[in-house]
Amino acid sequence: MSTTTAVPPVQPAGPSGPAAPSARTGRQGRARVALAVVAVLVVAVLGLLGARALRGGDDPGRPVPHSAAMETALGVRISRVAVVGDGGLVTVSYVVLDVDKASRFQADVRHPPVLRSESRDGSTNRVSVMRQGHINRAGATYYFVYQNTGGALRAGEDVTIEYGGLRLEHVPVL
Repeated sequence: MSTTTAVPPVQPAGPSGPAAPSARTGRQGRARVALAVVAVLVVAVLGLLGARALRGGDDPGRPVPHSAAMETALGVRISRVAVVGDGGLVTVSYVVLDVDKASRFQADVRHPPVLRSESRDGSTNRVSVMRQGHINRAGATYYFVYQNTGGALRAGEDVTIEYGGLRLEHVPVL
């Protein structure tokens, strides 16, 4: 006994409707989508690298200068200045060297350090968050958060930090 199975014929594209896509057409479509995704990723990475190169100041190997006079008087060593918060904030990180002097420095909320741009007439002394009233530890890192008034400070430039007649110049801004 033999059985026969009838296979319906494939309808060619025409007025009655399109033919089903072939396996080859499906693979080509997926390959095109994958290529487009890769192209977008490459453009995005190159854009980020280009923006970083234009800023020029993101060199983490660039040392922060030190001031023996400032460190002796304040009991802290400035370790980093960075523009954060989409350019609207500036953080100033410092390491406590002398707990008593650093505590007095932190408690002086009426006279915070002034950050002056070395590239333009801009500065800020509007501290949004200033650590105070806590027990400091020698060797620990703390920070101030400033409002970047009028975009006075920009990544890639240098800043001068002034406090009580003391100055620390040429501090790189990340």
